[in-house]
Amino acid sequence: PPDTLVQFLPCLGSFVGSDVLAGVLATGVHRPGRLDMLVDLGTNGEIVLSDGNRLLCASTAAGPAFEGARISAGMRAATGAIWKVAARDGHLHCEVLGNAEPRGICGSGLVDAVAVGLDIGAVRPTGRLAVGDPWPLAGSVAITQNDIRQLQLAKGAIAAGIRLILEQWGATFDDVGHLYLAGAFGNYVDRISARRIGLLQMPLEKVKPAGNTALQGAKIALFSPNPEDNRFAAIHSMTRHVGLNEDPRFQEVYVEEMVFPAE
Repeated sequence: PPDTLVQFLPCLGSFVGSDVLAGVLATGVHRPGRLDMLVDLGTNGEIVLSDGNRLLCASTAAGPAFEGARISAGMRAATGAIWKVAARDGHLHCEVLGNAEPRGICGSGLVDAVAVGLDIGAVRPTGRLAVGDPWPLAGSVAITQNDIRQLQLAKGAIAAGIRLILEQWGATFDDVGHLYLAGAFGNYVDRISARRIGLLQMPLEKVKPAGNTALQGAKIALFSPNPEDNRFAAIHSMTRHVGLNEDPRFQEVYVEEMVFPAE
């Protein structure tokens, strides 16, 4: 219709788009009360930290490993994808979407597999495979040394970004009330496995899968009773974008975070 109103939410900073602002609305991290964090796990990982009075945001190039790309048997979370891996009685047990023959592995399955590999000694904390390359999982699906390196690059970038944002704030992991994981990967990744590989470094009870916060925030904006809603401007005014690429410690912290925890 010719009288349709089209609104574009503002971006929060360089490589931190309006989808992240929508995520802030959906999770409420901008509300006063406690220090909360929003992390959108994807090829471009966005991180938001706010206590309701100020808000820091940053992005980090995690790469597509969380989405199954650049992985030898990687695929999206569809029928035939290994999405969960566990160790039972000394053997790997893989869950496949659709109860079909395994034909690949998605991001959550990759995180699980490496976490299990660390526990059973198949993967060393350095990321080296200790059982030969490739490492068979189920059917014809296997994980290669390069697959693990891709995961290390992705998790290292996110973990380094979280650490540096907390440092910029002058806070620690203990100070964070809730960490909201946004996006499809964040919704389905096993939090225990994510902590085991060093992606998340805070108590699991603080980690909250938040789903598609971009869509939820867009709905909040769309159905706002007041088209001139000033929440967007208020959030924007208290936001400071942090360029992690300009932080002199980023490369050092990034390299540190690529290593998996010993236990």
